[in-house]
Amino acid sequence: MARQARITGRTFAGAAVLAVAATGLLAGTASAHTYTITHTCSSVTVNLANYNSNVTNTITVTEGDQTVLPTQTFKDTFQQTFQVDPKHSGVVDVTIAVVAGDDPTMKHTWTFTDVEHVPVCPTPTPTPSPTPPSPTPSPTPTTASPTPTTPAPTSAKPTTPAPKPTTPAPKPSSTGPSLAFTGGGSDSGMIAGVGAAVVVLGGGLVFMTRRRKAGRH
Repeated sequence: MARQARITGRTFAGAAVLAVAATGLLAGTASAHTYTITHTCSSVTVNLANYNSNVTNTITVTEGDQTVLPTQTFKDTFQQTFQVDPKHSGVVDVTIAVVAGDDPTMKHTWTFTDVEHVPVCPTPTPTPSPTPPSPTPSPTPTTASPTPTTPAPTSAKPTTPAPKPTTPAPKPSSTGPSLAFTGGGSDSGMIAGVGAAVVVLGGGLVFMTRRRKAGRH
């Protein structure tokens, strides 16, 4: 009986030691699981650390209805950045599902599902280009306008038309030779008569002189 009692005491003592060790191990494991998930307008970053490498841990990432990362196992750490189209026109939901092998029922929240709402990236405001300074216009030289000179009025003297002769030209006689009209005055007829008389007288003198010379012979 004494020997059996000693064996039983040793068994309980060993079990107590194992229980304490297991409790410490679980406590240390429970305090070691950490994770951080961050996002921008174009990416989601997942960082898992200090998970239990002695069990099977998995992670799955989906973007909306599309699978970005199929179910993948990892040991104690996992770190990756998932890119999102920066030109998306609306909020994008990215879901991260992590299953820890030592927490299948999510009792310790080592197993979790997180949804990141990725916003639309703001449209960058274009930087206006500096406007070059306007060149200063050079002063335009002012040219004095010449003063118009008014020509002096010329006194135009009226031209007096020459008086037309009112005396009609003498008509030539029918018997005498035609004389050219020289534009003479009213004494032209008398002068013509005197001239004719002189001619007749001269002719008579010549005739008489010739007769005298013939009688002498």
